[in-house]
Amino acid sequence: MNIAVIFGSRSVEHDVSITSAYGVMKGLEKMGTHTIFPIYISRSGKWIYDKNFINIETFAHYNDENYKDTSFEIDFSVSKKLCFSQKRKGLFTKKEKIEIDFVFPILHGMNGEDGSIQGIFDILQVPYMGPSVLGSALGMNKIVMKNVFKSLGLPITNYLIFDKNNYDATKVEILGFPIIVKPANLGSSIGISKVEKKEDLADAVELAFHYDQNIIIEVCVQNLVELNCAVSEKDNEVITSLVEQPVGASEFLSFEEKYVSNEGGTMQGVKNRVKIPAEISDELTKQIQNYSKIIYKEFFCHGGAPRIDYLYDKVNDKLYVNEINTIPGALQMHLWVKSMPISDFLSNLIKVGFEKAKDKEINIDFQSNIIGHTINFTK
Repeated sequence: MNIAVIFGSRSVEHDVSITSAYGVMKGLEKMGTHTIFPIYISRSGKWIYDKNFINIETFAHYNDENYKDTSFEIDFSVSKKLCFSQKRKGLFTKKEKIEIDFVFPILHGMNGEDGSIQGIFDILQVPYMGPSVLGSALGMNKIVMKNVFKSLGLPITNYLIFDKNNYDATKVEILGFPIIVKPANLGSSIGISKVEKKEDLADAVELAFHYDQNIIIEVCVQNLVELNCAVSEKDNEVITSLVEQPVGASEFLSFEEKYVSNEGGTMQGVKNRVKIPAEISDELTKQIQNYSKIIYKEFFCHGGAPRIDYLYDKVNDKLYVNEINTIPGALQMHLWVKSMPISDFLSNLIKVGFEKAKDKEINIDFQSNIIGHTINFTK
């Protein structure tokens, strides 16, 4: 089977996507049963295939200019396969073509995780890993996300929502300090600030608005323990991973702590700085896993393996749902290794992805006389 791993894209989480895709491609490569096509979307939006992209070292000195004659375009005349054709260099140049049976969109943030690329796959009827358009869009916007959590009766922190035209610092001060300020549509802790006092609020708000037109400001959980749980499905049953506890130098993990080591080298998420399973009670573990299953279903995550993040006040024994990541870093494969081999985890995502595609094959052949009536009416 030809499997494409698509990554990069025009997103501030572009580099995180590259490191995530590297981990997924290595997992697929070890299976030895599929042909992997690494397809990179550059920051300028160019789609490029190069078999060497499976090695992350290729991106150490990447330059668009080196691939100006090797970009590919999607062939929209074919359905049920993702077909790429290399842009023609000359009138008599034969175009290289690639036919893809299944797609792993390992994209983070806007222009990839938000439902935009999933819409392309749905139109072409191409099977792929992850939620479809609706689930992806719901999981991208933190404002909508919070509102859905609230409607489900899940515990969340108090929060305020602003756009650039209605921001009001006096309302924020009513929440009290410390608070967390973050953009509404980003992940990987980009643009997020913890604000301890009023004097630092303006800078945090300016930073968040730099990345998004909308921001969310929420009460900062004290005595904080961050907890994460991944969710997927197998044999029509929703399943959860072990609960992990990230261990950072600060109360909440920054972008640098998540993806950059002290020596400056990139890391595959936080797998070297987590406790698995988390050092929490069995009761709390079950509560987190139950919440995660509810969120998986209500956010239409069929076909994916999202990660749900939680905030826990260990002194007051209060748990809060923080957010859902529909395409988490490297698919959080490290959370599943004690439940199943990585090869089984990836094979299952492919299996469910094909099942999801089949479920979407609805009968659109509805016969009517509306065109004839319209023609007669215009005469």
